[in-house]
Amino acid sequence: MTLTCPDCSFRNSEVTFGGKIQERGQRITLSVTSPDDLNRQLVKSDSATFAIPSIEFEIPPTTQRGTISTIEGVLRRAIDNLEKSQPERLRLGDVDNFHRCRAVIEKLRVMAGENSVNSGGEEDNDNNSVQAQFEAYDIILDDPAGNSFIENPYAPESDPQMQYHRYYRTPTQDMALGLQPSKEAVEAGTIDDTNPSHKNVINVKKGGHTVEIDPELHKARRQNDSSLGKLNVPLGRQEAMTFPTTCPHCRRNTETAMCTTDIPHFKEVIIMSLLCEQCGYRSNEIKAGGGVPKFGTKITLSVNEVADLAREVLKSDTAGVDIPQVELKLDEGGLDGLYTTVEGLIRRMHERLSGANPFGTGDAATKQHRSNDGGEFSGMNPNHARYVKFLSKLKDMADGKVLPFCIVINDPLSNSFVGPVPKIAAALALQAEREGDTVCYANYTDRNIFIEEYTRSHEQNDMLGLNDIKTENYLNDGNSSRSASQGTDIMADLPDRLQRLDPRGPDH
Repeated sequence: MTLTCPDCSFRNSEVTFGGKIQERGQRITLSVTSPDDLNRQLVKSDSATFAIPSIEFEIPPTTQRGTISTIEGVLRRAIDNLEKSQPERLRLGDVDNFHRCRAVIEKLRVMAGENSVNSGGEEDNDNNSVQAQFEAYDIILDDPAGNSFIENPYAPESDPQMQYHRYYRTPTQDMALGLQPSKEAVEAGTIDDTNPSHKNVINVKKGGHTVEIDPELHKARRQNDSSLGKLNVPLGRQEAMTFPTTCPHCRRNTETAMCTTDIPHFKEVIIMSLLCEQCGYRSNEIKAGGGVPKFGTKITLSVNEVADLAREVLKSDTAGVDIPQVELKLDEGGLDGLYTTVEGLIRRMHERLSGANPFGTGDAATKQHRSNDGGEFSGMNPNHARYVKFLSKLKDMADGKVLPFCIVINDPLSNSFVGPVPKIAAALALQAEREGDTVCYANYTDRNIFIEEYTRSHEQNDMLGLNDIKTENYLNDGNSSRSASQGTDIMADLPDRLQRLDPRGPDH
């Protein structure tokens, strides 16, 4: 929303978010190193805090409404708001706060890039002089709702001056955003940030909540289904297990299905899926099983035709994705683990990149406020034009309009997999079933996939926590013998996935 008064020239712009609250909050730290950085566009939501640590200056969420402006515009608005109350401070005799605010105002003017005053009392309008006098400083934009952004002029590449930190909100921050507390917090009648059970279920990291199973319901289901046997009988590896849980969206009772399966020529994986029949919310998560392999894997897929877009892709949460044709590179861990197709993977990256840089999509891509606090729209920035072209080409790749191209999945834990074309996979499965063996898999060669194994670097092992693993003789009891229950520090030696013959079980 923007307001411009033709009589007094007052201008104001506010932003009210109509979308959803993100799963995690976000803290953005930007190093302002030159006056050009002051022209970066900024979106500050109602729940965000704007801070400059070097001068101990902070704009709390309650003092300014959500706004879209530039960094310079935010600083100048803060200067105007502080100056409005200066006469009132003098009238009330609050001289100390008057001088403290005046010192902060002067510092903010310098940070906003205002020209200095020379010895003759005149403003120095030399741009080189302003550049020389500019001192770098950091700004922090902390939004528990995760809906605040600072423009990245280098998009789609990373910004060397900007750092992102995503965090899980505290129960108090959940309440401030209007999210309902957990059942435990309601029963306690108070909010305790140190109690993990008081968190809203949407705001808990994966695996952070224990599953509450009703013993009576579990017993009744066992009695109704005699084929499951007694409770102490271990479940089969190819059986899909279901257990009751709570929908993270509507908080009603639903079920989560989990299954452990072996992918031919790959490894063991654990698939978990949730579908709420009440609100339609769905979620899936895939985790790799088995031991830690000795080597990482780099999978290069050549997408030469539309049929290649339908290949199944298992991308773990430790894998990075690279598309050289558009100079796109997502670092390891840039996307969550997912099981989809090549087309779905590209669309997920397009969605993630669009959400990470909202100034490159929608009206913000063509109607930009390069001036402060609204006013007339300025022309498209060249960086934005390049980013819009990049997103458009990425979307065309997902639609099969741009062929051929290569997609590289680099996984240091070898937990990612790319399957054959669905038509060929179905034909091989039927042939193996008809012949009663898996010789056909060994004779088939996929010429569009190249798999390369490599030794992980020390930095990769350190990031994955492998350098600190110790399972042998960790008790330091002087006994060099190792029992079978102590495990081993030796990495798993996985067979060649292109030559290993794995029978397809009923779960395939």
